[in-house]
Amino acid sequence: MVTLAQSEAASGIRRQASREPWVRRFLLFVSAIAAIAALCHLGLMLWAQHEFAQPESVVAAQSMMLADGGGIYHSLRDYPYTVNAYMPLFYGLEAAFIKAGMGAYHAGRLISLAALLGIFATVWRLLLVYTGSRYYAWTGVLLCASTSLLFAWGTVAQVDTLAVFFSIMAFYQFSRYEVRGEKTLLWTAACVIAAVFTKQTAIACPTAIFLVLLFERPKVALQFGAGVAGAVLMLVLGINAAMNGHFIENTVMANLNPFAWEKLGQHLHYFMIASGQLVIVAAAGLTKAVRRPAKALFVYLALAVSVLGLTAPKIGSDSNYQIETTVVLILCACAALHALDFFPLVFRGSKCWITLVQIPLLIHLVLNFRITGPFLAMRFAREQQFRQETAALQPYLADNGRVISTDIDAMVHLHGRLDVEPLIYTILVRGGRIDPGQVRHDIAVGAFSTIILYQDLSRPFDSDPELQSLPTAQLDEIRNHYQLVRHIPGPYLDGVFVYKPLREAIR
Repeated sequence: MVTLAQSEAASGIRRQASREPWVRRFLLFVSAIAAIAALCHLGLMLWAQHEFAQPESVVAAQSMMLADGGGIYHSLRDYPYTVNAYMPLFYGLEAAFIKAGMGAYHAGRLISLAALLGIFATVWRLLLVYTGSRYYAWTGVLLCASTSLLFAWGTVAQVDTLAVFFSIMAFYQFSRYEVRGEKTLLWTAACVIAAVFTKQTAIACPTAIFLVLLFERPKVALQFGAGVAGAVLMLVLGINAAMNGHFIENTVMANLNPFAWEKLGQHLHYFMIASGQLVIVAAAGLTKAVRRPAKALFVYLALAVSVLGLTAPKIGSDSNYQIETTVVLILCACAALHALDFFPLVFRGSKCWITLVQIPLLIHLVLNFRITGPFLAMRFAREQQFRQETAALQPYLADNGRVISTDIDAMVHLHGRLDVEPLIYTILVRGGRIDPGQVRHDIAVGAFSTIILYQDLSRPFDSDPELQSLPTAQLDEIRNHYQLVRHIPGPYLDGVFVYKPLREAIR
């Protein structure tokens, strides 16, 4: 005779069996939308020939100089006045592709895209380690693929995505050791070192690993911390010695940009729009998740948020500073869903509050997919403007003389090198770390065949600390010894203004 309990259990199994396929269909539907968006990003990335973000062209120009034998990590006391602000791994990879015949932008973008796909694969594996369920792993990958921030920067030739890939891979190797007891700490250390030598602020992951180990296995933590720190220190000192001290001068001393605290509010505003919904999901399951091995993910998140808070207010920072925090937040949100037993409850048709976290998840998907369309359209329109501007600038740079240009993209296409990088040069002059006399003298004697600015110097303009420009004394010399010969519309501000030396200065 069938009991009431058996009957209810059988009914629950039937309900679960009927709902689970619908959940899979929904995940497949979202996967299809994410795949379409990814293909659009990929197509635009391959078609575009100009910068997606201003620092991308700086890195591209510096990698071109390295590929041409011009070296890396230059002295701040002579030309070229440009700072290689990042660690050498990305520059080296991009330069290798350039020497193989690939364009600078496409070389760097393919590196970033490969790193982004690596992040997706590693998120899948990490969530299998912590949840053992393909549903949570699938959800994590979908949240990554749908988050507009990740594809926006995963198709840009900058160091961030590669650094985050190495960090997430390091945490995956550590998680294999922590959860499964596998002997992967050496792989963990190797990935941590690779991350740091891609971007020097990739310290959240190793710090989180050290802290987790310190509370559980203090001896192992000290060995791991000493080994990684010792290896990094030896490599830094070795490279610095080989570069006559310019390595630390570029990556540390010249990289201490002034802070503009209003930028922290801008970062918070963007983060809450694009990822704030995941904070709700992660918080909902926090108390249960931290009682499990997944607590290590939340330690990592706390450290990533701390690094973001310390670096985001820098002048020149952009939303790329949020990549690591966003990826780790996605991991924590999925770990929280697992701790709450989310999918089994949804399959059973439960009406408890836990199933309501579907709402912030859906809002996250909708908001980010909605951001993607206008974002791609903006990139497309800007590319068209860049092509027109570059064609108009070409005759003025045909003499291959020395150039100062606030439009670095034009230097990548028409000059192949940087003589003066205006933004960082101006910041360092104001900070007393570069003597402005040499450039000022060379402007006064007409040594630069062309100067390209975003300002018409015959009119008053606002001074923006993040605007590519020059110190006031150099601008005064341009007024005195150069003449405006062309205004060319472009994608930024009111376009660019081209200056050529006066005949008196040339004599």
